[in-house]
Amino acid sequence: MNIAIITGHFPPSKGGGIAEWAFGVARELPRLGHKTSVYVTHRKNRDLSIHNDEEFICKPMYGRNWHEFHRFYAAYYMWKILRKDPDTIFIATTWGMAKPFKFLKKYFPKSKMIVVAHGLEITRLNSKRELRAIRSVVDSCDLILSVSRFTRDEIINRLSDINTTHVKFLPNGVDVERFYPCEVDDLFYKKYSLHQDSDLILTLARIIKRKAHDDVIKALPDIINDFPKAHYVIAGPHRKKDSYLESLKILVKELSLENNVTFIDFIPDEDLKKIYSASKVYIMPSKTLHKEGDSEGFGITFLEANACGCPAIGSYDGGIPDAVENEVNGLLVQSGSSNEIAKAIKKMFSDEDYRLSLAKKGIARVEESFTWKKLSAQMIDML
Repeated sequence: MNIAIITGHFPPSKGGGIAEWAFGVARELPRLGHKTSVYVTHRKNRDLSIHNDEEFICKPMYGRNWHEFHRFYAAYYMWKILRKDPDTIFIATTWGMAKPFKFLKKYFPKSKMIVVAHGLEITRLNSKRELRAIRSVVDSCDLILSVSRFTRDEIINRLSDINTTHVKFLPNGVDVERFYPCEVDDLFYKKYSLHQDSDLILTLARIIKRKAHDDVIKALPDIINDFPKAHYVIAGPHRKKDSYLESLKILVKELSLENNVTFIDFIPDEDLKKIYSASKVYIMPSKTLHKEGDSEGFGITFLEANACGCPAIGSYDGGIPDAVENEVNGLLVQSGSSNEIAKAIKKMFSDEDYRLSLAKKGIARVEESFTWKKLSAQMIDML
């Protein structure tokens, strides 16, 4: 089949679940025998030539102010593709990219559309206009892939007046060629000013309120009381002069944790498996911010950590229970509870055999159910 992925998120980029999804699927579809092209919104500093050796073709989509005019640009590029191959199967990694398909389908009835639903685009719906737009997309597309059961159920509940039998659950995946347990040398620890003998607790994600870094910081005094080598690494991109980041730094000072917390901005791709492998626990106890409609759609970093042999701790909120199974590849805690976070981390630190068993089961779980190869094949079967 001829498959075209239409996306605004693709490497090189500073992480993000949508970019990881698009890249993972783009690499596997050609290996399954499908001719695959990726059309990516053009950015000045985005060098797509890094993909020249891949089995998929990567092309830029030009246009000014994509945020405002995405529907027209996406329609133009899809129309160009369909003129050459009217049987094309499109994969839109966001709702916006799929909006023109309803119009194009009238002229190219053999074409198909798959849309990926990540979570926030549903939970942040706050107007009838946005709801109508998503209803139109769901009604005209062939398959809606929700990365968590939480997101799938949100779509079905909000669009109860139309057919939603083609809204399916397909979790995020992991590229096991990029993420696997590895040795970590002294240079790595020096590069990030970390001590090799520390018990590292890691959160690798955008530094935003939903990720609940503050709840982990509040749990640290209790943890350090029993495990003085505990050290919390907060890694991930953030906005300049971000108020939430500043509040975290203030909290660290108030609790006298300067020697137990390290802030790292962006970690390059080549160091990701090292930071996961060096950590004893990966934690992201995200909480749902109901007023803002802000929730965790899945949490791909849980699986990346697992693939590198690091057990995970997450909350019961949003789609996290699809990424973390309690007592299987990690532990689940109630969001907003620093006491439960402290208990979960101390449970892992106090029993190394238990922690390693979770790590081992986490690796097996990823290899069994969460590789892009298996998930891409499931997607085609669903279609």
